[in-house]
Amino acid sequence: MGAFIGLPPSLIETYGSDIKKVYKANGVPIYLGLVTMFLSAFVHLMITCIVIVLLAPILFEATLPTQLPFFFLALAIYIIVSLSIGSVLGLTIKNQAKLTMIAQLVFLPSIMLSGIMFPIDLLPDFLETIGCIFPASWGYKLMLDNGFYLENLWYPILVFFVAVIVCGIFLKKQKVK
Repeated sequence: MGAFIGLPPSLIETYGSDIKKVYKANGVPIYLGLVTMFLSAFVHLMITCIVIVLLAPILFEATLPTQLPFFFLALAIYIIVSLSIGSVLGLTIKNQAKLTMIAQLVFLPSIMLSGIMFPIDLLPDFLETIGCIFPASWGYKLMLDNGFYLENLWYPILVFFVAVIVCGIFLKKQKVK
C-alpha cells in the first residue's frame, strides 16, 4: 500500500511543482528526487515489514518462515517492484485525485487476486488468471517457503525493468520542459 498510495503523491509534489525548478537551478540531476524517494520508501517499508514479521509470532501466534534470508530477499524484490510501479504512477499521472483513484484501482485487485488475503483456490479460474497480471501474486509466490526460484522471479524482474524504462522516458520529458 505504501508503494502505490504513499510514494506517488510525493513524486507529483516534486515533479509537478517548483521543487523541480530548484533541482535544475542548483544543478541537481532530475532523477535524484525519484531515486531518493524510492530509497526512502524502500527503507521505511522494509523496516515496517521486519517489525511485522518479528511481532507476528508473539501477537498472532504465527510461525516464522523457515528460510528467513530468502523470505526477506523475496520481500525486498516485491517491495522494489511495487515501488517501481508506484514511481510510474507518480510520474505519469499529474492530478492528485486521479492518482489516488488509479493507485487504488491497481492496489486493491493486486491484493485481492494474489492469494495474500485468502487462498487463490477460492477464486474462479478467470480471476486467478487476471491476478497473475499483478506483481503481488508473484511476490507472494516468492515469499512462500521454498518459493524462491526463477519461475517465480522472471515476471517481477520484467515489470521492474519496464517500469525503469518508463520512468526514464518520463524523467527525460521533465528535463526538456
